[in-house]
Amino acid sequence: MTEDTDIIHSPLTQTYSADGHCLRIQIYRSADSQWLLEVVDERGTSTVWDDLFETDKQALEEAIMAIESEGIGSFISKADNEAKAAEPDLLKALAQGKIQPTVQEVQDMMAPLSDAELEELDRFLLYGVDNDEAMTLDRLDGYLHALAIGPQTIMPKQWMPKVWGEDSAMMPPMDSLEQLNHIMGLVMRHYNSIISGFEQKPPFVVPYWGIRKYETGVFEDAEGWAYGFTEGVALNRAAWKPLFDTPKGQQWYRPIGLLGEDEFSADQDELIRTPDLRQELTHEIEDSLVNIHAFWLPLRQAIYERETSQRLRTKVGRNEPCPCGSGKKFKKCCGSAAELH
Repeated sequence: MTEDTDIIHSPLTQTYSADGHCLRIQIYRSADSQWLLEVVDERGTSTVWDDLFETDKQALEEAIMAIESEGIGSFISKADNEAKAAEPDLLKALAQGKIQPTVQEVQDMMAPLSDAELEELDRFLLYGVDNDEAMTLDRLDGYLHALAIGPQTIMPKQWMPKVWGEDSAMMPPMDSLEQLNHIMGLVMRHYNSIISGFEQKPPFVVPYWGIRKYETGVFEDAEGWAYGFTEGVALNRAAWKPLFDTPKGQQWYRPIGLLGEDEFSADQDELIRTPDLRQELTHEIEDSLVNIHAFWLPLRQAIYERETSQRLRTKVGRNEPCPCGSGKKFKKCCGSAAELH
């Protein structure tokens, strides 16, 4: 049995803001090591120094010197470019089978959380995160549903910090590396299980929201869940516009918007005034999710096909059949910069 590694966070850990940008300077170490320096930008891109520091003050001085010498904008751009440059090596390793999970590992990554695991994640969000703006479990579930069924894939480094509250890093401070990996695993498994549920035929949709007790009875209430969903939409609301521009899309989003947005419509207050009215809207959400998922599915598949074809572009002539199987010439299909089929 291995002992947990205690992580010691320096009191010099801080937020650095300039020119409209914000960085999180994180300084930490284990009990028997020197100080590690990590800087995380607002997009979740992390820069970790290879060198260790004898004191946390030295680490802080190094971070500030690097940021100010390059300029905060250039520092962020450089980190983002280096992260993107590393992605092809990872994709190549995956394609060559060098990083290949077993069938059991894949099943484990997609397995829904048990009741005990949901309760554990709920407790951690409530009591383990020192940020009043950290998400509750129902809000997190709504947030992840929006990410799972929306128009584009958003990487965890972009959406994960918001789970822990504003100005947070990829993960909040924890007592040990083992706990960090465990909590990260619970969040990602919950996200993966939502995606897996929608891939089933028929879709298996089990949103997690609260039940509230009033003098008039017990009612389901998805206000917190819906607020989380709208936060997921807000990560790139412009990409959701095609849905909002259609009458059916407006109808599907309506119960979520009424419960989750602050100023959704002029008659909103009247429509959510009582517990039974909120419960009626709550009961409409599952069908809405199935329809929204179906609406975006062709686009997500087309984007996947385009990305696949672009990786093959050096091997496909522009007048040859498109490898996506549409029957069109490559230049008229995935090889076109303006066309999504």
